[in-house]
Amino acid sequence: MKKKKILFTLVLLMAVILFPVVINFIQLRLNSDIYPGEKDFAFLDTASVVKFFIADKKGNRVLLERKEGNIWMVNGKYEAHRDVIKEFLYTLFNMTVRNPVPLSMRDNVIRELASHGIKVEIYARVYGWNLLNMRWFPYIKRVRTFYVGHATKDQTGSFFLMEGYENPYVLHIPGFMGFINSRFSPFERDWRSHKVFEAQIHDIKEVEIKYPAFPENSFRIISHNGKFKLLNLNGIELLDSDTISIIAFLTQFVDVRFESLIDDASPDKLDSIRQLIPFCTIKLKTTQNQEQFIHLIKIKAPKGSTNIEGKPIEYDPEYLWGVLPSGEVVMTQYFVFGPLMKRLDDFRLKK
Repeated sequence: MKKKKILFTLVLLMAVILFPVVINFIQLRLNSDIYPGEKDFAFLDTASVVKFFIADKKGNRVLLERKEGNIWMVNGKYEAHRDVIKEFLYTLFNMTVRNPVPLSMRDNVIRELASHGIKVEIYARVYGWNLLNMRWFPYIKRVRTFYVGHATKDQTGSFFLMEGYENPYVLHIPGFMGFINSRFSPFERDWRSHKVFEAQIHDIKEVEIKYPAFPENSFRIISHNGKFKLLNLNGIELLDSDTISIIAFLTQFVDVRFESLIDDASPDKLDSIRQLIPFCTIKLKTTQNQEQFIHLIKIKAPKGSTNIEGKPIEYDPEYLWGVLPSGEVVMTQYFVFGPLMKRLDDFRLKK
């Protein structure tokens, strides 16, 4: 009798332990977000996505990973563009099957996806025990693998094929007029942040604006204990500085970005740009001693160029080349960087 009680207790204990595991297993199997069918391309729990991998047949590939503070990194080297990540997750949530590929097109579409399709892998954080809002034993799981093809002839959908299935589909976003395959780019440049400067005024320790051809216009601003010092490049402080103008200037560094990365020019062309004397160099040092800077170089205007008044001009009035700390050459706009290209006299008190 005593042995039966012990046995019954053990069986009951095992049932209590295994019950939530079995229920959780059944829930996972019923959850199409984690176990997709051939039509379930969308993934609704985008908040749980921690990384995704995109690659084409030519060796181009990107790995996007979510780090602490909801910062996404590209291939472990560059911070990702927040708006591009947001658009990708929006697409992952909203993309919907518009129609199956017609039987007459099916074989051609499959061959095209096999030879030129872009492979996409989505990874999310899931839980080994997820019962009554109690989540235990988290781990990373691949929740989607599919292939993305070209756009349809009407340019309103894109061909997709779920890995492990034979039927391709045309996907779109309801209400969106256009194709979505471009949002699954395997090129690193399409995911990188264009940020050059990103600093709140209380995080700025020092700013230096240097004009090699006009040293008298160059200056440094040093922030210390909430006060600002204006110095020329010889280190001499100017006592007649305008604090309000300095504060207004430093607030311009909150979010400064370049327009595009120049990576389609020849190596010789890029080297020749790097060797040019900058028109202006902008450096910023944060209170954590992190340095951000860019060299800005004027672009020669085509021969015969004129301004709106018909007068000849030597340089492009809208764009500048920029050279980043990495040595990469980028395109920048006067509209963005013009407010940062101040002169020393701009901060003197007006008499």
